[in-house]
Amino acid sequence: MVEVKKKNIWITLGIILVLLVLGIANEIRIVRNPDIVGLAAENNYTGEMLGMSAIFWYRLQVWIAAAGCIAVYSFLFKENPFYRSFEHALLGCATGYGCAIVTRQVLYEKLVIPVYEGFTAWSAAGPSWNAGANILLIIPAIIGTLWYFQYSKKYFWISRIAMCISLGAGAGLAFKGTFNQMIPQITGTFKNLLPNVYMMPGASYVERVEAGIENGIFLIVTVGVLTYFFFAFGRKNIALKTSANLGRWFLMIALGAFFGNTFMTRLSALIERMHFLVAEWLHISQM
Repeated sequence: MVEVKKKNIWITLGIILVLLVLGIANEIRIVRNPDIVGLAAENNYTGEMLGMSAIFWYRLQVWIAAAGCIAVYSFLFKENPFYRSFEHALLGCATGYGCAIVTRQVLYEKLVIPVYEGFTAWSAAGPSWNAGANILLIIPAIIGTLWYFQYSKKYFWISRIAMCISLGAGAGLAFKGTFNQMIPQITGTFKNLLPNVYMMPGASYVERVEAGIENGIFLIVTVGVLTYFFFAFGRKNIALKTSANLGRWFLMIALGAFFGNTFMTRLSALIERMHFLVAEWLHISQM
C-alpha cells in the first residue's frame, strides 16, 4: 500500500515537471512573438512599464487568470485543495473589495461628507433645513452600529433593534416593489380577443385576426396556470381539471425554456473561458 502511494506521488511529480517544462517552453515562444507587445499595450501595460517589463506583467496577469480558471473547473473532477485555495482567495478578494466599496461609496461619500458639510454650513450660515437634514444622518449611522453588538453575548439583544428596523424597512420596500410589479402584469392580462380598427390603427384585417389569436392563446395560458394554483375547491369538474392540466403543461414548457436559457448562458461562459485558455494563455491561435 505504501509503495502504491509512493508510486502515485512520483507519477504526480513527473506530470507536474513535464507540464512545467512545457509551460516554460511555451512562454519562451510567446515572448518571442512580436504580437505580444501589442497585447500588453491593449491591457494598459504601457507608460513606465515598457518592453519586457510590460510583457512580464501582462503574462503574469494571464497566468493568474488561467490558474484560477483551471482551479474552478477542477471541481468537476472532485473537490481538491487547488480548488479550495482559489475559492478562499475569491471569497477574500470579494469581501475586501466589498468592504472597500462600502467604506468609500457609502460611509465616506454618503455619511461622513454630508455630515461634515452640514456642520460646516450650520456654523457658517446658521441653522437651515439642508444642514439639519445632513446632520440627522448621524441617527441611521448610530442604528447601523447596533449591528456590531452581535459580537457580544451579553448585549446581543441590542442588535435586534437594528435587525427589526432593517427587516421592517426591507419588507416595506419589497411589498412596494412587488405591488408596483404585479399591477402592470395584472392589467396586462386584459387583452381584447377581437381588436378593432380603433385599437390597432393602420393594421390590416389579417393583422388584427393574428393579434386576436395571439391574445386568445395568452388568455388560455393565463387561465390554465391560475387554475393549476387555485386550491380553494376540488378539481372534480372536468373543465377545471382540464384547465389545471393544461396549466401544468404550460408551466413545464416555461420552466424548460428557463432551464435552456440558463444552460446556454453557462455554456457561453464556458466557451469564453476555453477561448481565453487556448487563444490568450497558450497563444495557440496566434501561431
